[in-house]
Amino acid sequence: MRVISSQEEFQWFLLVLMGFLLSLLPESYLWIGCLSAVVLIGVPHGALDICLLWSESHKDVSILFRAILKYVLLVVVSLALWRFSSDFFWFCFFFAAVYHFGSSDEHPQVLKIISQNSWNRVLWVLSRGALLVFAPAAFHPEKIIGYLNQAASPGFAIGFTSIAPFVCAYSGLIYIWTSLKSYKKSSFQVHRYILLKHLCSIGVFILLFWVADPLVSFSLYFCCHHSLKHSFRVLQRNPWKKRNLYLALVVVALTLSVLPLMFWARGHMTLSNMPKATVAACFIAVATLTFPHLLVVKRLHEKINCRYSKEAWNI
Repeated sequence: MRVISSQEEFQWFLLVLMGFLLSLLPESYLWIGCLSAVVLIGVPHGALDICLLWSESHKDVSILFRAILKYVLLVVVSLALWRFSSDFFWFCFFFAAVYHFGSSDEHPQVLKIISQNSWNRVLWVLSRGALLVFAPAAFHPEKIIGYLNQAASPGFAIGFTSIAPFVCAYSGLIYIWTSLKSYKKSSFQVHRYILLKHLCSIGVFILLFWVADPLVSFSLYFCCHHSLKHSFRVLQRNPWKKRNLYLALVVVALTLSVLPLMFWARGHMTLSNMPKATVAACFIAVATLTFPHLLVVKRLHEKINCRYSKEAWNI
């Protein structure tokens, strides 16, 4: 078993390359480069859900149609929630992001180790996710307030950045403690190396959040680490073939659908700061897609696994 796969090597190479290319942009155009990366690399990893839904539904059109309908309804509900209660919308999004970022980047062997103790796994997942979500606000509160003020109340933005340093500090301690606890309990050296790799990885991202602009650091993490991991998993389960060309076209169409969401959100903002309002509108669009990305696919997996279990039991 390799501790670092070729896919991970590619992810780190792309992160360095994208970071270098973003550093060449003038500061006034940096937000354009970051949003372009999020739309071209970050958003498609969620659009790939259509391939996962198609393969996991065993080409049952009715299951696929119901899943897509739930997707659309959750997006509509999320947009309505932002319009009527932006603070509650962002609270739900950040809570979901903590769980999503904490759990979706797990290595299977790490999951196997920490699953031996359910509380240890929960603490490991939530502390890791909290570090990734709150670190940019802990190191660059003024810039985060500038972005959040475009799409939330000033009180929410100030409150979020005020608790960020404390959340990061406690999350860091819990993450290190749970990792070391799992390290000691593991009986396989390769599992210990994987845990150490995760510790080094999160350390690199925390350092990146500290030294770089929060929009740049988040874009690098979201595009090169989180999105690519999910994309590799989906494509491995649903190999890309010529007969799946129509699925590729659907993925492109779903990716482009984020643009109308951005324009809609930007049109409902009264503040005139063009770069910050556009960044906020992009994150509103990404947030509305995160809820179905997190909920619908997971629910479909549960139903399919339940059906397989019943069929196996009947046999």
